[in-house]
Amino acid sequence: MERAARIAGLALLLLGAGCTPTLHYAEPRLTSGANLSQGKRRPAQTFDLDDRVVMLVDVTWPDPTADGGLHDCQWRWYRGGQLVSQTPVRQIRFARTPVTLHTTRPAAALGVGHYTVETVVDGAVVATSRFDIVG
Repeated sequence: MERAARIAGLALLLLGAGCTPTLHYAEPRLTSGANLSQGKRRPAQTFDLDDRVVMLVDVTWPDPTADGGLHDCQWRWYRGGQLVSQTPVRQIRFARTPVTLHTTRPAAALGVGHYTVETVVDGAVVATSRFDIVG
């Protein structure tokens, strides 16, 4: 009886291991809304007040035939270590690899200063970028 329970537990563990692939998060990229609208991902660390700040994070997994699953995603924006903006948590299906997660904020809405933006997936910070907005 005990052996049967161990075998059943091992089978459940092995079956569950194949359900959600291991996700890999690329280095985040900050760019401006103007660059992105032209199909470019030109890196930027400094933004003018008339820019839109865009953060992109590419997510991949090894098996292109596997569904990456449904994940809770959120973005948090900080100025000087203080939370100044955050998105509501949204569920995003990682249907096929690669998936690009993105968030954007008008620089004018944030104001002049030094900022950090975090990408949070399933409650864990998976990417962080720092940037400045100048007048």
